[in-house]
Amino acid sequence: MVEERVREITGRWYMREPLLLMTLLSHRLEPNDKISTLRSGKGRIEYNPAYMESLSGDELEAKLKTETFRLLLRHPYRQAKRNDPVLSYLASNITLNECYTFPDLPHRSADYWEGEEYRKQNFEFYYRELKKIGEDTRNNDEGEGEEETELWDDDDYMDQKMKGLITQAVQSKSWGSLSGVLVETLIAGLRPVLDYRKVLRGFRAMVLSSDKILTRTKQSRRYSFLYMGRKNQFTTRLLLGVDVSGSISTEEINLFYSAVNRFFHYGVIGLEVLQFDTEIKGTPELMKKARKTIEVTGRGGTDFQSLINYFAEHDKQYDGLIIFTDGFAVIPKVSRGIARKILWICNNKANYERHHGWMTRQGRCCWID
Repeated sequence: MVEERVREITGRWYMREPLLLMTLLSHRLEPNDKISTLRSGKGRIEYNPAYMESLSGDELEAKLKTETFRLLLRHPYRQAKRNDPVLSYLASNITLNECYTFPDLPHRSADYWEGEEYRKQNFEFYYRELKKIGEDTRNNDEGEGEEETELWDDDDYMDQKMKGLITQAVQSKSWGSLSGVLVETLIAGLRPVLDYRKVLRGFRAMVLSSDKILTRTKQSRRYSFLYMGRKNQFTTRLLLGVDVSGSISTEEINLFYSAVNRFFHYGVIGLEVLQFDTEIKGTPELMKKARKTIEVTGRGGTDFQSLINYFAEHDKQYDGLIIFTDGFAVIPKVSRGIARKILWICNNKANYERHHGWMTRQGRCCWID
């Protein structure tokens, strides 16, 4: 019986793998002969009894360990409705293989990309990169992932439950055989998520400027309507530096502009977009209305200094500079006076974690997904 074999495994895990044991026990183990192998989500681990019986003891333990690792990384509980199930499953497997040695788990980063920058990344990073590859990836793995991710959803309750188990492991240092990379990944996932909306609001409050003008429509505080009152007329102008190098997708650029436009729609008389890669591309374009798309004009490398120099030369024209980028370029030289007017927005969390050290010394920074 599958239940008896699982009990034998949990007995061994009691001393050796306390975190894996608590993760397994936090989910209901339920048979489901309509699926091929096993899957997790919605607070349960479903399995095909015939498939589980066909596995040796070591194989069964390896499969359960793989699924508990997947749960600890919270992949089944952080899924947006719009996510492609096939790409989600591929990204999950790649992430698992980058954190731990799974001899029989398919899909590794080396199967899809060359270069060290693709090693030991998180789920969100691999999902975005797989989307860039497009239909070729999906066609090569047609059907795989649909069944495995059917229970995956954005589930805050289970997500917090997994975080609670990890917090207990941090306090008791009961990691078992988990690799250092996986432990670091789990701990990193406990850090509060930086909300780019809060950062944008704070930046907006800092750069917002206005002129006081006299008006008959507002009474004077001291003399009522005998004299004209005063009101604020916003005069803030912002420059948006958009990195249009080859590593930034048009979809990401459009997402950035849409988000910034929402936050600065009120109180800003001018949002000007200036594209750049290794150099400035054209002249700033005044954005009077929200636009759904931005025409990309360059696809080279990246040089921040050209944009910083432009902003410094036209400092009196603008109250702030927002730079959207992946962060991969030589760190620019920025004066202290200019730095306080700059907000860096990375195109994803992974790049933010790479570059926030130097970006916070040269302004504020956040990321947007």
